[in-house]
Amino acid sequence: MKRLALALMLTAGPLTAQQAPETAPSPEARPEGLATTEGEKAPTSVPSPEARPEGEEGLDTPEPTGDPAEAEAEAEAEAEAEAEVESATETEAEGGAEAAADAEAEGADTDEQDELPDTNAGARDSVPAMPERLAAPQSARDACRAELVALGARFEEGLPVEDPEVADCGIAHPLTLSRILPDVALEPPAPMRCETALALARWVEGFAIPAAERLGRGGLSAIRQGTVYNCRSRSSDPETLSEHAFGNAVDVMSFGFADGSEVRVQPRERDGTMAEAFQDTVRATACLDFTTVLGPGSDAAHADHLHLDVKERRGDFRLCQ
Repeated sequence: MKRLALALMLTAGPLTAQQAPETAPSPEARPEGLATTEGEKAPTSVPSPEARPEGEEGLDTPEPTGDPAEAEAEAEAEAEAEAEVESATETEAEGGAEAAADAEAEGADTDEQDELPDTNAGARDSVPAMPERLAAPQSARDACRAELVALGARFEEGLPVEDPEVADCGIAHPLTLSRILPDVALEPPAPMRCETALALARWVEGFAIPAAERLGRGGLSAIRQGTVYNCRSRSSDPETLSEHAFGNAVDVMSFGFADGSEVRVQPRERDGTMAEAFQDTVRATACLDFTTVLGPGSDAAHADHLHLDVKERRGDFRLCQ
């Protein structure tokens, strides 16, 4: 009997295990955070990647099976390629900025090449005409005239110079200069702004007279001009007014000396004469008092004279060619 009972028990055990309910909830179906019931074992399965907390991705990612050295070489190549792209981008940006700066300098700072308001500016009520915009305050005009008198210049003050057709042409407070210094005449006398006359007087006193003394011709006696005030456009840009239209410029054609001789401004490259040395000297030193100096070699329009003007530019930029 005992043997029969034991055989029945051994047979019933496996059957009980095999007949366990198939609808028991799987561990994955348990609401997150719900504690296990007493006597029940916690699920032993690893949470799926979707359930893994944020920031722990890749903890169970298998290591790459490729060659580590090859992977490192690929990473270095990618880094070098990115560095080359960044370097090329920076170089292109710098080159573009430099090109823009060069273009601005070339376009804005040539003889009478800074852009000026159009010639109809005076017709607009909101924009004064150029003579008024260039006019210095009374205190500056008084100081300018006082320095001219101290240098021995001779001039007459006159009424405003105006042009009936072009409002931007003219000089608000002109003076007609006849003698740059007591012994140096301006031939013929011409109206100009005081700033132009003062630059001319400073240059002649400081540089032209000392240079002329080296020639042995009895000293400088005259500056002969071809154009001072003239309501016209630039030679290089018919749409923009010249500095001559505002009384800002003087075209020096020749230098007269006490012995009756003269040195005409003309191309003198490598002729090896004292006249060339004198012309080169006065031309180079003029840029200390004028903001624009052009002459033979600058362009065809300035082959026979020195163009000197006092145009104001940003940063006191000077164009000397």
